[in-house]
Amino acid sequence: MDITNNSQFDFWIKYLKFISLFFAGMGVVWALLGSFDPFGIYDKAFANSFYGQDHLPEDVQKAVRFILAPFGATAAGYFILQYFIVKNALAKKEQWAWQAIMIAFVFWFVLDSLIHGAYFNILIANIPSLFAMLPLLFLRKNMKGI
Repeated sequence: MDITNNSQFDFWIKYLKFISLFFAGMGVVWALLGSFDPFGIYDKAFANSFYGQDHLPEDVQKAVRFILAPFGATAAGYFILQYFIVKNALAKKEQWAWQAIMIAFVFWFVLDSLIHGAYFNILIANIPSLFAMLPLLFLRKNMKGI
């Protein structure tokens, strides 16, 4: 999809800024709550996949809460960085900005999809993230030098 209309380009830039802030906010929630999902959908899939039960064992819950503090903080920091790249460089159609975001996303997507056979993660996290970042493909032809 070639975006030649500036209003379409501006729409996708605003969309990516919103997505960046949304995921940064999610990282803060993960860090503060110690859970990926306040509704328990992810935790239930995690427990079923690895323990064959509906709830994670208490010691695993404690470990997950501990790990999610630095993980959530890292995710929040990354997506704040992505927001500023989108706002200041991608919006100016700078090639490096598109490449940086795309390479980082693909690197994460591949690693996150293949780790430990947690295939439920692909459905719950990876595919929705793929759709959230899809506008990068629409913006590609608009970048200087690509």
